[in-house]
Amino acid sequence: MRPRKRRHGAGSICEVLLKYLHSRPVVTAKYPNATASQRLGGLLCVREEVKSVNHKQVMCYVFQHDDFEGHDLYCLRRWSKVTTEGLPEHFFNTDVIEQPVLAEQEGEQEVAVPTLESLEGGLDSEIVRLRAEGYEVDDDNEPAPENTPTQAALSESAVYGEWGVSGVCQRRSDGLRCDAARLLNVRTETVTSGLDILAMFIMFLPRTFIENVVLVESNKHIEGQPITFGEFLQFVGMWLYMSTTAGFRRSDWFSHKKIDRWDGAPFRFNDIMSGNRFEAIISALTFTAAPQPPYRDKFYEVRDIIKAWNENMKAVFSPSWVSCLDESMSKWTSKWTCPGFMFVPRKPWPMGNEYHSICCALSGIMYWIELVEGRDAPPERGVPEYSSRGKTVGLMLRMCQSIFHTGKLVVLDSGFCVLKGIVELMKVGVFASALIKKRRYWPKDVDGDAIAMHFATKDVGEAAAWPGELDGIRFQLLCMKEPDYVMSLMTTYGTTSPTPGQKETKRYYKNSQNEMVSKSFQYPEVIGNHYSYRGCVDDHNNKRQDGGTKQGLALESTWSTYRWPIRVFSFILAISEVNAYLAWTYFKLERLEFLNFRKLLAQALIYNRYVEKDAAVEVRRGRKRKVVDHELLKAPHHARRWTGTEWDLSAKNKYQQYICSGIGCKSQVRTYCKCNPGTWICASCVLNHVADGVKGN
Repeated sequence: MRPRKRRHGAGSICEVLLKYLHSRPVVTAKYPNATASQRLGGLLCVREEVKSVNHKQVMCYVFQHDDFEGHDLYCLRRWSKVTTEGLPEHFFNTDVIEQPVLAEQEGEQEVAVPTLESLEGGLDSEIVRLRAEGYEVDDDNEPAPENTPTQAALSESAVYGEWGVSGVCQRRSDGLRCDAARLLNVRTETVTSGLDILAMFIMFLPRTFIENVVLVESNKHIEGQPITFGEFLQFVGMWLYMSTTAGFRRSDWFSHKKIDRWDGAPFRFNDIMSGNRFEAIISALTFTAAPQPPYRDKFYEVRDIIKAWNENMKAVFSPSWVSCLDESMSKWTSKWTCPGFMFVPRKPWPMGNEYHSICCALSGIMYWIELVEGRDAPPERGVPEYSSRGKTVGLMLRMCQSIFHTGKLVVLDSGFCVLKGIVELMKVGVFASALIKKRRYWPKDVDGDAIAMHFATKDVGEAAAWPGELDGIRFQLLCMKEPDYVMSLMTTYGTTSPTPGQKETKRYYKNSQNEMVSKSFQYPEVIGNHYSYRGCVDDHNNKRQDGGTKQGLALESTWSTYRWPIRVFSFILAISEVNAYLAWTYFKLERLEFLNFRKLLAQALIYNRYVEKDAAVEVRRGRKRKVVDHELLKAPHHARRWTGTEWDLSAKNKYQQYICSGIGCKSQVRTYCKCNPGTWICASCVLNHVADGVKGN
């Protein structure tokens, strides 16, 4: 028999989630950094009363609390939980009897993203309105702070030489090579033959942080059994699988109705995880163990996980010789609930959070992100690192700090065309080139009129360099004549000559006699690199935002939520998924459609090997010993790899061999241990493997 539900009444003691407690200014002043799962107990219920909540008149419970002397607090009746009943004669006759509201109903629902065409009054009026309301807009027309006349007058000026042809590249003269991207601490043969799709994805997640912080803190709020790492991977895998199709509610995937090709989701997860458990994990997710700061910090809950992701990428990945720095958008449409809300009209997702992002240009892998906090950044934290050198310059240095003193190159768009910036990067051993664009003003120390005058009589395709020096660092403005303008970049490397083997490009234009003509030529090295590598961040964003299709199959769209920290977490999961896909195709040289990769990854996560390990740990805790079956077996003919469920039999040779995974072992084998089909191991190393397993038990 179920216990009787405690009833509300005058004098009952209740508890309520802080996010549902009103009035908001009063509650926020006392608890400026309340998390989504934080509750306030000891609330003395005094009466029922109709109150205004979200511009609607609704019946609420009214409370008093010692921390809010002189203020009445209230919430919708459904959100209050009685911990101690009052006297029966004071029970409310209208005590609410409602069904529990799932996260999907209380805010985890799809929100339509408005298009630019749907904005009332057009784009310009929306920009003006948002700025008037105090929100930040990045419309690609504002100059960098260092390029405004006020700031420019405070800094040193560059000294220029004469226009000419640049024939010596400083980077090449220093003997620096064009290295490929690398996975750190992983042998090449392990990447190509021993690293499965699950291990590849986990590599790009901050696993230590997830196990020691996310799971530990989430388990403090979870109802039921603690979340294990294996169950967490299943949870992520189910989200990815749901993101392979669109048009279904989350509850459809946990329906108990018979699967019907014409109705409902095409798959059910009930045999893996119940719908209630899935919702409980969502509600419990917590992303920091740090104590709440005494000041208002809207980013408090997500700072640690962003930092952990960056540190993990620095530990596991070394980018190639060339990278690209640009921006990424994470979708959110309510500016009232989104810290750091930005409106960036040039982006496919124009509203939400803007992240500065840097990608390896050869592999496409994203390896550093920084959330744009804007006016919501708490002043108590002080200014970010390197900010003393300028807002834009400091950002450029922070984003490139993982490639300091490597002699690598970063390609920048016009938002970073600050001459002082590429000079400061050169001081820390990073070469750079930035597109020059006039944003109300020409960049500091760039004379756009002089450039136009020099190229007034030049033919299309002709290039020239204007060398200069700033703070003892040599640079050049490298320019090329286009039919309608002069393509200009500021750079600390490269020449006016084309890269060997570069393809020709062609321009069609009208000459001085108004005749249509064409001309073929090769780009100078710096301009050629700019065109080749400028779009790698956009390519990464496109894969994340539409799932490799034109149907918008994005994890961030599937996982609709009103909890902003959840959006940050889903963004990190999404960029990690794209990184795993790009690494799979770059290092393993396997061509695979992104959507097919997502399905394979979802399968590997849902049926992951850590679930069995978690079960083994639970058995040992119960003082029972689980016997692990170790047996050296031969792979079938033409075996290439273990997919997680079956053998991929696409190897060219019938008896294809692979390098043993044992430490320091170079043996060529086609054998594996029965307990782990995905790892090649020889007869000698399997003995150590078995011994380690015995010690572990």
